Amino acid sequence: MATFEDDPLLLDMELDLKLGRIRTQVNSKLENQKQLSLVLQAVDENLKDQKQKQSPVTYFVSFLSLLDQCCDGENIKDGNLAGVALYFLDLVSPYTPKQLLRSKFSEIVARLAPALSSDESAAPLLRSSIGVLESLLVAQETGAWINSNNYKISPKRGLTGLLQLSMDHRPKVRKRAQEAVHKILSTVPAGPSLEHPASTLCGEFALNSVMKLLERQQQEKKNKELNTEIIHNLQLIAAITKANSWPLKQILPLCDVLLVVAKTSDQYLVSSSFEAFEGLFQSMNDKVDEDKFVQVLNVLFDLKPAVNDQHLAPSWLAVIARALISYSKSVDAYKCVLKLPDVFKIVGHFFLSENPNVRISASQCLIAIITDSVDVKYLLEPPKTLPEVFENVEEIIEQLSELTNEFLTVKYRESAKEICEVIISILAKFGSRAGPYFTSHLQIIGEWRSNELEGFELNQVSENVIAVAISSIGPEEVLKTLPLNLTNSQATGRAWLLPLLRDNIRHASLGFYISEILPNVEFFEQKIAEGNPESMNIKIFATIVDQIWSLLPHFCDLPTDLTQSFTDDFASKLAALLYEKADSRNTICHALKLLVESNVTYSLGVLEDVILAQKFPLEEAKKNIEYLSATKASKLLSVLFNVFSQTSMAQRGFILETIDAYLQISKPEDLSATFDKVCSILKQALDDEKETDMIKTDEPAAKSSIPKLSITMMDLIVLMAKYVPEFCYNALFSIFNQTVKIADVQIQKRSYRIISRLLEHDAGQKAVLNFISNILSLLLETTETTMTAAKSARFALILDIIKILPADNLHFIPAVVSEVIISTKSVNEKTRESAYETLIVMAAKMVEYEGAPVKNSMNDPEMPDSTASLQEFFTICSAGLVGATPNMISAAITSLARLVYEYHAKLDIQFLSELYQTVELFLTSKNREIIKATLGFVKVAILSLPEEMVAQNMKGLLTNLMTASHEHKNHFKSKVKHIIERLIRKFGVDLVEECIPEEDRKLVANIKKAKARAKKKKSQATGTNAAESGVMSGYEAALYSDSESEEEEEDQPTGRPQQYISESKEMPLDLLDKQTLTHISSSKPKKFTKKTLENEFKTKNGKLIIEDAEEQDDVLNKDSIDAYVEAVRQGPIRGQKNRLRYKHKKGDDIDWDEESDNESKSKPKTSNKVQKPQRKQKKKYKSNRRL
Repeated sequence: MATFEDDPLLLDMELDLKLGRIRTQVNSKLENQKQLSLVLQAVDENLKDQKQKQSPVTYFVSFLSLLDQCCDGENIKDGNLAGVALYFLDLVSPYTPKQLLRSKFSEIVARLAPALSSDESAAPLLRSSIGVLESLLVAQETGAWINSNNYKISPKRGLTGLLQLSMDHRPKVRKRAQEAVHKILSTVPAGPSLEHPASTLCGEFALNSVMKLLERQQQEKKNKELNTEIIHNLQLIAAITKANSWPLKQILPLCDVLLVVAKTSDQYLVSSSFEAFEGLFQSMNDKVDEDKFVQVLNVLFDLKPAVNDQHLAPSWLAVIARALISYSKSVDAYKCVLKLPDVFKIVGHFFLSENPNVRISASQCLIAIITDSVDVKYLLEPPKTLPEVFENVEEIIEQLSELTNEFLTVKYRESAKEICEVIISILAKFGSRAGPYFTSHLQIIGEWRSNELEGFELNQVSENVIAVAISSIGPEEVLKTLPLNLTNSQATGRAWLLPLLRDNIRHASLGFYISEILPNVEFFEQKIAEGNPESMNIKIFATIVDQIWSLLPHFCDLPTDLTQSFTDDFASKLAALLYEKADSRNTICHALKLLVESNVTYSLGVLEDVILAQKFPLEEAKKNIEYLSATKASKLLSVLFNVFSQTSMAQRGFILETIDAYLQISKPEDLSATFDKVCSILKQALDDEKETDMIKTDEPAAKSSIPKLSITMMDLIVLMAKYVPEFCYNALFSIFNQTVKIADVQIQKRSYRIISRLLEHDAGQKAVLNFISNILSLLLETTETTMTAAKSARFALILDIIKILPADNLHFIPAVVSEVIISTKSVNEKTRESAYETLIVMAAKMVEYEGAPVKNSMNDPEMPDSTASLQEFFTICSAGLVGATPNMISAAITSLARLVYEYHAKLDIQFLSELYQTVELFLTSKNREIIKATLGFVKVAILSLPEEMVAQNMKGLLTNLMTASHEHKNHFKSKVKHIIERLIRKFGVDLVEECIPEEDRKLVANIKKAKARAKKKKSQATGTNAAESGVMSGYEAALYSDSESEEEEEDQPTGRPQQYISESKEMPLDLLDKQTLTHISSSKPKKFTKKTLENEFKTKNGKLIIEDAEEQDDVLNKDSIDAYVEAVRQGPIRGQKNRLRYKHKKGDDIDWDEESDNESKSKPKTSNKVQKPQRKQKKKYKSNRRL
């Protein structure tokens, strides 16, 4: 494929495109754009007069001669025209033949010199000059860079000028120069060397500049401007390093300088140094640069700071992490894995630091290296990887385990938490490969947790390590090292492991749970049966039983041995428990559901885990599904159906979900047999209920009751409708036909849901379309008989039907639209939402089949047929405006408002105007419900309709609005005001004031004043906030200032924080034992003494007094005078009729009202009850005399 670089035709096309955009700006309002276009037109005419072709060469020569006209020797006499000439030279030079740029290099640079060398050159002029110089330098060959011809103006001299401009104080100039340096160094001319000939020049310039600035910084510590200059230099270094042009000999001094910068307290300097390092690492991205990268790593390791250097060590550790991650991703990931033990040895020394920030940085460094630099493909086992690679990685893991095991000794006690976090990252990354080597770590950390010392700070991180081990190497390995010992009173009990197992088990052995963990349930159930039900031990035993059962669903989440462990005996045991123990149904159903769902999801290849895919191929999951389908699904469904029929409505959700999972994998013949059985039971139940007159027309009294059998069977049929074979569809339609007419809310709901469920898949949609005429007739027939509570299910079905409605059944839309419109006023939220959505879909269907016939005669023989269109649908909906009841009229207006909002852009302007004017007339109605709906329509119209239309009818609209406001002022005053405010925002206050009735113009004036007050208040609030912000900033500066007084520094203790060792007289501390860590704490150990009951009571006679802790603190902190004054203020006073009352101060109670203070003051405090009108009382005379 041709590129712009090697195809002159493509180059000319791109240049013509850019110049063409400039030519179109001849009428631009911006003078600079207009000037560019005029100059280009003049050059084009000149070339045309000279009969020269418009090419990059002719343009370049023309604009170069134009530049000559603007300059007088070394000075620029016309800056504007010179800027235009340089702009076009910058635009054209990349497309100019490189041979021309090489031959005329000295002449062109000489003409650029006035712009580049002058201190008074404007930034745009400089940027264009830099662009031209960039193109010139990119075109030069190796010989020109060496200056073999001894030119006075050589390419290196031009590049030196660019390097100086890359330090310019103007951001855009500086950035353009740095980009030019990067582009030049990235384009290496043909020659024996892979490095650019000017790389040494650039490296020396940048390095010397930053070193000089660092020396000045040491001498002028208060000069903050030096930091800015250093950042500019570091940006230049980053530009050079990203071009892969930093000289090999200057890597060591560069790393040294960058690390010095990184240890400063200025975050911008640190960030810039890291960016330079990042550029250095990113530039070396292939095998060619491997030696260079290794040298950089060796240099960085040689520059290792002292472990207690709290300034340099964190920065150095961050750079090490970035370097190794870049080495892994860009050069060689395998060799990076082989370097891990050496890195752990070097970085591990920082765990001995006295500074906590250094220790945390060391931990984060190793975590980042493990997480981001270890490629997962090297953790696979043969044959997915080479045996040699497998063995080498195994050795690396063993070495890491030995190193981290050493880190767990008392020597590294201060870093125990950070080391545990590193171990967590290793276990999470290496997974099962780490299992054989990290059992000793689990033993040590498990003992820390088993000691259960109160307040031991490593308890949480110990649990985190064990949790990751459970998910990575599996519960079997963990429990071999840390057994539960629930029934062995002589060994250390670890019941605390049960919640960790529950939250972290996945893809484990189900057989291990059945044989090793589940038997504990029988032991504890026997203890519970024999013990006192009120005793604490029995409650603990019951909790353990629940926790053991809670593990079952997680062992069923993609188990490794499903076909071997999930036997008929175990399935029968679970089935018996489903019948016997209602409390266990949720857990067991969850487990049964996960058995299916986890295998189905995994078999689809959704999970991207290459290690898991090698251990557990997708074919295994498919075999598991086949095993469950062939041997367990039918029997389990029978059990679940029976349990479902015995469960109350409120507790059925999880059972339905489990049934759905097994219906999904059941064989068609089993589904058909089960479906036939359910249908026969339903028929018998309906017959029996009809004979005994059990069919009810209202909702059941409580969801806690078990519903009648017909409802249960209908639930099962709704669930099965999606999965039954196609030959069962006739039976489904027959059930729908019979049950939808039954006057029972619950039956009707489920009847509609049968067809909705069937429409969820393609085969069901085809079947519905085959019976569409019958279904539509039945829906129209049951319009009046459908009960109110079943409307939501009915509209959900109508919505689904409309979506697939064929063109020859469009008559169904006008037949049912009135029911949909009236349902937009339903009190049921689901029904309202479904009605609105159905209206939108109906309109979309009329648009989709625009021009198709609508056979209205099929609904009413006297009605003429019409043609489908959006306007026709609006006309159909508008018929509701002449409804017999206010409810119907308001519903029609609300529906039209929703449709106008959705489809106003697709309607004819004239039709919209007529509709708008028609609805506006309802503002004169005397019915408040109609007016409320009309106000909503007006709001939508103002927002959606064309401004001209609203403006033309503004006078009539405002007249009607104010009339409605006056007649119903207590109901619509705020709504009308809100509409007028919208009109003012959209059309301006002058037009609104002109159109509003004269007697109501004071409302507009009121709105203007309110806006002015709000604006003034907002500006004052902004000023106040700014002042408060300044006060807070000063306060924080004083509080967190680095410079403290010398006296305070003298008072502060120095050195490491104090540590305490807890030991008893019977067992002195063994410092050689690794469990010593559990006896060392940063908090002073307390002596626990047994408290007597006397100390727990406040009075001698044993009366218990409970006081609020805050109240106690308040009393203790106040002196006697304050307490007395507070008591007087809070105490009771004598009110009217000598009654005692308490004074209530403003702000004593919490105000949950979100309204503003002004609004809350203006509103009277009233309840929702009807109250008598209160008489207005005259204001009492208030004396100003103080007592």
